Amino acid sequence: MTNSRRLSLGVAVAALWISSAALALNQARLYGNITDENRKPVAGVQVTVLCPGFSTFKVETTSDAKGYWAVTLIDATKRYEFKYEKAGFQMLQENLKVPLGSNERHDFTMLSEAEARKRGMTEEQYKEATAEEKALVAFNQGAEASQMGDLATAKQKMIEASTLNPQLAVAFSGLAGFLHAEKDYAGAIEAAGKALAIDPRDARSLRVAVEANTALGNTEQAKAASAALAAVDPRSGAIDLYNQGVREYNTGTVPAALTLFEQALATDPTYGKTHYMLGMCYLSQGKNAEAKAHLESFIAVAAADDADAATAKEMLSYIK
Repeated sequence: MTNSRRLSLGVAVAALWISSAALALNQARLYGNITDENRKPVAGVQVTVLCPGFSTFKVETTSDAKGYWAVTLIDATKRYEFKYEKAGFQMLQENLKVPLGSNERHDFTMLSEAEARKRGMTEEQYKEATAEEKALVAFNQGAEASQMGDLATAKQKMIEASTLNPQLAVAFSGLAGFLHAEKDYAGAIEAAGKALAIDPRDARSLRVAVEANTALGNTEQAKAASAALAAVDPRSGAIDLYNQGVREYNTGTVPAALTLFEQALATDPTYGKTHYMLGMCYLSQGKNAEAKAHLESFIAVAAADDADAATAKEMLSYIK
């Protein structure tokens, strides 16, 4: 290959990366798990996304056997209406503005209709209720406030619920999430720790523990929480390792990123985005055969609207 050919190829690849980055700026991804009142996954939940003011816009997906769901928003500059429906469960609706370029987790509980009726309580019944029963009422009010976007009320209700019943792990877990969102990382770690003391397999609290400890530079604590998360929820563990790898890759620390992406793939081989980043890492090291294999694996499982799939196909056309 001549020097001029190498230069033109380098320019083409650089232009491709810039184009991909520009497209990604306005995108966002939302994913999570849906569980019932017994913290069991709810499969078959119909997730519908609408955009107010744009009658032709509609995105639909369904939660899988593990209650997992995900949607990609091509234009995250707008607000979207999310609706979650399944026969036998309370229908939920919320209006969300997902941050540009984000990859956010959004877990929540859907009450069965029977459980919702059972938890209904009149004012007189509330006066006679036990502290544990009142804690459940406060928790449900907090969950509803959160789904309506009133995070301040939701946070206060989680505090109320955890005070009324110090053994209500989901209240501490919810509080940990709100504190993390406020960047009160120390408070989030404390709340997550209380939830995990009651339920060591609480994936939501483990995720908070990973992110909050990472934000505070508590490397060993973050690694321990990440390992525990991978054991409890392989998909979440893989996504956490993937996100750590992306941070390393973006700072130019490719060997460290490569190790994290390999760990992510071992934790959950079905998380396809890992193949894409492994391909990019190997490509930067001149290991074209490995890069080609991973990019092809990514394309095989990538969603039709995944912008990185187009980038991967273009990159493959240059790899010899």
